[in-house]
Amino acid sequence: MERREFSVPKIDTENWEVGLYAGVLSVDDFGSRAIYGVRATYHVSEDFFMEGAYAASTVVDTNFRNIGLPIFPNEEEDLTFYSFSLGYNFLPGEVFVGTKWAMTSSMYFIFGVGNTEFIGEDDLTYSVGFGLRVLPRDYLALRIEAKDNIFESDLLGTNEYKHNLEFNLGFSVFF
Repeated sequence: MERREFSVPKIDTENWEVGLYAGVLSVDDFGSRAIYGVRATYHVSEDFFMEGAYAASTVVDTNFRNIGLPIFPNEEEDLTFYSFSLGYNFLPGEVFVGTKWAMTSSMYFIFGVGNTEFIGEDDLTYSVGFGLRVLPRDYLALRIEAKDNIFESDLLGTNEYKHNLEFNLGFSVFF
């Protein structure tokens, strides 16, 4: 049997990762809208990373206005969010494309705390999620992520926890 030659893919020795992402944010009681963000990540070890993220979206209360009950001062309001998170890579490995191309990858869990600013209120926000990071090149990462951003709000008259699901796709570079 002939031995096949291959090169082991490696991430650059740099531990910093900076990137952009876009996706969909489902705001509890107000529907889904586009979300855009930026994140900076420091890889503490092969298994753990710390991340700071900032994102923005707009939210509309059109459904409430249609029945004569506007909730917001304006029909469209900005929502901004920042978080500081800790991530754990729990399934490092490779993703295969065809029979000749393998890319380093990792599934991860991410847990964080931050702030959501929405209609003049600043709410302590917890986020929990998971994602997949794939490295087509040793300096470039593609990420797909699902998160639940949870904060307490009394916007509709009852103080309750709001679960705002976020799905995003992004890219980042290592340096």
